[in-house]
Amino acid sequence: MLYFSKEGELINTESGNLYYKKAMQILDDWNFGKTEFEIKTSGSTGIPKTIQPRRGLIEASIEMTKKKFDLYEGHLFFCCLNIENIAGLMMLLRSQCLKGELMLVEPSSNPFEKLGNLDYLFFDNRGQNVFAFVPLQLQKLLENEKYVQILKTAKTILVGGAAMNAELKAKIAELYLPVYETYGMTETITHIAIKNIRQEEDIFKILEGVEIKLNDVGCLMIKSPTTNFEWISTNDIVEIIDDKTFKLIGRFDNVINSGGVKIQLEEIERKIEENFKIESRYFCYGIPDEKLGQKLILIVESKEKPISKEQLSTILSKFEVPKEIYFVEQFSETSSSKVDKRKTIDEILNS
Repeated sequence: MLYFSKEGELINTESGNLYYKKAMQILDDWNFGKTEFEIKTSGSTGIPKTIQPRRGLIEASIEMTKKKFDLYEGHLFFCCLNIENIAGLMMLLRSQCLKGELMLVEPSSNPFEKLGNLDYLFFDNRGQNVFAFVPLQLQKLLENEKYVQILKTAKTILVGGAAMNAELKAKIAELYLPVYETYGMTETITHIAIKNIRQEEDIFKILEGVEIKLNDVGCLMIKSPTTNFEWISTNDIVEIIDDKTFKLIGRFDNVINSGGVKIQLEEIERKIEENFKIESRYFCYGIPDEKLGQKLILIVESKEKPISKEQLSTILSKFEVPKEIYFVEQFSETSSSKVDKRKTIDEILNS
């Protein structure tokens, strides 16, 4: 664990850890005025690429987050994300720009495990702690009452990188935790819209300074201080409610054509979630098929078989029922802890 206090105190419990060394280098680069930072996109659905966001755009993102969540000097930022990706990098740099404290632990499914006896810092700073997780991490923490008490010290809990399931959202609302689901990407220098899960919001609200519209194929376009006030296109199909809010439908590249029928993969996943309680992670995918062009399949991260095609046929049309269901012990993940769908599928098909 790496901890920087606002007084400049440094605690490093693993001095030889390469992750912490990299973090300290990033902090040094920032504080000495570095103007560009190399960041990798997640690669969860496509080939990863590298971009180099400029310092001014990073500062614009931090300012937008500061205004939205009323962040100020003295907040404790807890980072347990990959710092080579945008979400982790921004947690580091927010702590510096906003003159806060920083606690950093290497990414894992249970990021509070390495706190040791330093968890008292969160309780001493109650109401001023800022956390950032992927859904899998938060779900794991909510299984432990001790960790729930730490989460209750939060001012803000940011969750991104993947969609949260209904069970996780219900637990958050029950505990009344200040959790915000985020929408953004590397090219927008992390989030540009949020959804308040504690208040059970179902739509994303854009941050101040952001503009949105649809392109010709119904995908979201974004202009903000973090895009240098230039319009950029996403692959996300959305329904724009008004000029400040939108509802996420699914990804444009997650529509498959199976025997002439167009199928939105996220829609199938939503129907499964609404009708069956599957505690494991799962996703739908389209693979090449000689007869159909593309064949719909379902992949479930489980040693058991919690669902069958027969069960799915009771809530899905015949075109929506996956042709095959694969059960795998563990999904492959990207460096930002997202499910690496392409690699997972390749491993299944080549096994």
